[in-house]
Amino acid sequence: MESNDTNTPKNHHFIAKMHVERFTDDKGRLWAFNKKSGKIFPASPKSIFAESHLYTIEDADGAKDTSLETDFSALEGAANLIIKKLVAAARSGQTCQLTPEERGTWDQYFYLQWKRVPDVHAKVASLTEAESFLDNRFAEMRARDPDAASEVDKLDTPEERARLLQGGKVHAIRKDPGEFRAVLASRGLALLHINPPDEAFAIGSLPIVRKSGDLRAQDSEAWLPISSDLAVGPADTPGTITVIQLNDPKEIWRMNRVTAGQSSIFAAASKCLIEKLVADLPTTSRT
Repeated sequence: MESNDTNTPKNHHFIAKMHVERFTDDKGRLWAFNKKSGKIFPASPKSIFAESHLYTIEDADGAKDTSLETDFSALEGAANLIIKKLVAAARSGQTCQLTPEERGTWDQYFYLQWKRVPDVHAKVASLTEAESFLDNRFAEMRARDPDAASEVDKLDTPEERARLLQGGKVHAIRKDPGEFRAVLASRGLALLHINPPDEAFAIGSLPIVRKSGDLRAQDSEAWLPISSDLAVGPADTPGTITVIQLNDPKEIWRMNRVTAGQSSIFAAASKCLIEKLVADLPTTSRT
């Protein structure tokens, strides 16, 4: 646990910088749209898809635990090598294989690109209903031990509530995915590679593009764009890596529309692509 604030990492990326760098233009820049501000703006991989102390737990004395961010950094370093391997294979048209350790790392990274992002936290019932949970918990504590009411009052403040809720969120992110990881491991991998040079994937703050259906079903789809020209998702046959060449601009547009629709922030190397996606959004979603 870190108690010295000057040594504590503060800016936590929920989509890794190494991931976002694969969506930049030849100047290392992206064009992004933020639905909250309603503006299109240029961004660097370092400055986007990050929040201050997103994964920090603070105890009652003010000491900060940033170990989850440290764990994510280690996972991202290992995932970066795997992404390099997958991108190289797809672009060259060659086959590749992942070791069991690499596959386990990839499945964890893939899963966390859903679980760790704020856009998902805003929708998950167990997190959105946390305030009500605290209300009920504090009421039970006061009813059970009236003499401890003053101690409960110290916890029932806006500041302490925020601290407790943050801690609960971080612990929920840490929780082992269990069955979900087993489901991913039971399937192969598909690499969805864009062929047309003037087409590209966007990346969003909720980056995984899902079709409908449970991932246990063979016809289900879930794609994580990992570069402007490649997305990765579960495939039917276990233990295989299949490259699918994507030539249809309409299908690329469909995936980008899903990314833009479900994400509070989305970005791409092309300003023109972002402008088209913004124009396609419902008016109520642009601000």
